[in-house]
Amino acid sequence: MKKTSTIVKEKNTYEIDVFINNTAYIKSVTGKTGLLNIKTNQIIGDMDNYHTIYDTHGQFYYQEKTIEKSSEENNWTTRKTVRIFDALNERILVDGFEVVKEFSSQYDLTALKSPIDGKLHLFDKYACRKHTNIFDMPLDDIEYLFSEYNDTYLVVTVNGKKGLYYHNCYDKTLSLITPIEFDNIEKLHNIIVYTKNNQKYFECTGRDGKKSSTFDEIKLDDNNKNIAYCKKGNQIYVYNTEAQELLLSTDADEIKYMYKNGDSYNDYHGDFFFEIMKNGKYGVISSEINNEIRKAGTGAKVSTLLPPKYDEIEIARGGLYLKKDGKIGLFIGGSYHNQVIEPKYDDIDFLGYNYFALYSNGLCDIGKASSYNPFKPNITNCKIVEDFDNALTYKKNGKCGLLFADGRHDEIIPPEYDSISNVAKYYFILSQNNKKGLMHLGKIIIPVEYDEISVGGQYGKYSSLKDSEVLYFSLKNGKKHELAKLHNWQYVDTDVEFVSNHTFDTIDFFRDVMVCKDQVHSYIYDYNEKLLKSLPASTSITAYERPYEDDYDEKRGYRKYFYCIDGVYYYYKDGKFEEVYTENNDLYSTIYETDTESFEVRSYNKDEHDSFCSTIDSQKDAEAEKSLIEMLEKGISRKDYPTLVLRRVSKQKN
Repeated sequence: MKKTSTIVKEKNTYEIDVFINNTAYIKSVTGKTGLLNIKTNQIIGDMDNYHTIYDTHGQFYYQEKTIEKSSEENNWTTRKTVRIFDALNERILVDGFEVVKEFSSQYDLTALKSPIDGKLHLFDKYACRKHTNIFDMPLDDIEYLFSEYNDTYLVVTVNGKKGLYYHNCYDKTLSLITPIEFDNIEKLHNIIVYTKNNQKYFECTGRDGKKSSTFDEIKLDDNNKNIAYCKKGNQIYVYNTEAQELLLSTDADEIKYMYKNGDSYNDYHGDFFFEIMKNGKYGVISSEINNEIRKAGTGAKVSTLLPPKYDEIEIARGGLYLKKDGKIGLFIGGSYHNQVIEPKYDDIDFLGYNYFALYSNGLCDIGKASSYNPFKPNITNCKIVEDFDNALTYKKNGKCGLLFADGRHDEIIPPEYDSISNVAKYYFILSQNNKKGLMHLGKIIIPVEYDEISVGGQYGKYSSLKDSEVLYFSLKNGKKHELAKLHNWQYVDTDVEFVSNHTFDTIDFFRDVMVCKDQVHSYIYDYNEKLLKSLPASTSITAYERPYEDDYDEKRGYRKYFYCIDGVYYYYKDGKFEEVYTENNDLYSTIYETDTESFEVRSYNKDEHDSFCSTIDSQKDAEAEKSLIEMLEKGISRKDYPTLVLRRVSKQKN
């Protein structure tokens, strides 16, 4: 291959690319680039290998030249210089300045370092042709402060003093907003804080530029950034900066925002509450009362809602807990209507719907309290047994009572029962003198005359009976069980209906079905009282719950529950029992016998059966018996053995 090298001298022939007014970007035959005045045919600036950016809207040429590339751990950085030509006025504004910081794209706002004085110069393309241009001012530093909509704010520094610079792409002329005379300028959320000679003042961003008074210190609340604390001497002035409003002032040592009454989504209005601390003690001050005092101009002293005399004040459900000398009290309400219970109790619980429990010496008083009504105990010297969403059971003098409270229905049932248990929303089983009944919203709907009461119903997609449309009850009297039902209308009085005159030896409620047995048959009903199966009375029927990770079957959908009928396992859906596939439908069974006990292990899954038995077989006899008893009492891990059945069986007699 033949190779020929030649030197091509610079020729006055150029490729012309972009015109702006009388200026064109040119490229020589050797690849060098530059700008050409087409009127005078004179080259503007030196020809060099520049990357050129055209701003035909602003009528600028920006020519970049890389002067250095460096890399630290493959993180490349580039230093570059720039030439800026004003094509409107046909003059070079910048030539060979290093690009230090670019605050926006396309050189709209850029910090450039001069090769002449070594200082920073601020190029703002929207101000460079106006009297507000500060490009010729040498600066020590230029810092980005914040942007808002199309506005950008910078802090410029000269000889340690700072000023605020404004830039807007729509040329809302301001530029250097302040003199360069401040010790510091910083943005705190929605305010700009200026510091000069150890004094501070603030302006709200995006507002009318109104300045606050001067203060010794300005800081924002940690939890509500719209609240500013401005300290001057021994006074703290509290501002709502969003509303540009002075809320109050106080001579407290410390102050902290707590909460606001009124529209929680409105930052402008409402009654703001603050915790104050003075001489190591805590109190509460509010904005509403102090606003009126200030606006009236009466010169009255600042009003505290709660004087600083407490060891601690805690925000809690229902109000504020006031703590002093190891005791606790309560504040309920707002600035004008409130109730104060001074600290004299051991503990306080908010029960909902304006009910509180106040504890002393292990017992409590239960009653209502609101901003308009002082606490008045309805139940005294009791213990709370269990607290539900809409009711609670309590015990007094060894007997149990009920409190219903949900905003619609309030009722107190005196302590007359041995025990009370919740079976569904608003439904409670009462036990008295070894007999049981059912209460709904304070009304006894099943008399307290049965030996046992159990409840069931259609769960549907829920996990609680409270959502069942109809509740079914097994009422045991002597050895016989009656089947009853009622509609679960919750707030509506309802009567119990007996399903039939027939009595049963047992009634079992499962998630999808109920099983009623007499001496001859086992009847399986759905919760629409449709008979699904009639089997011999000796038929064994049990239900199981699969572990959550095995809920879903692509063909069958969710199959969380299944049933074992005489050792054969079935899924149930839409009124049908579908047999669970197992290897030949064999039931694997092993019996472990000791001197006094006999245990049966059963499963349709051979692997589960063998794994469980292997664990038992690996133990000594005494340990194995102990393990079996513990698993009977505590239950088997359904994650490890979802289909396994472990039960005691009758000891065979010789």
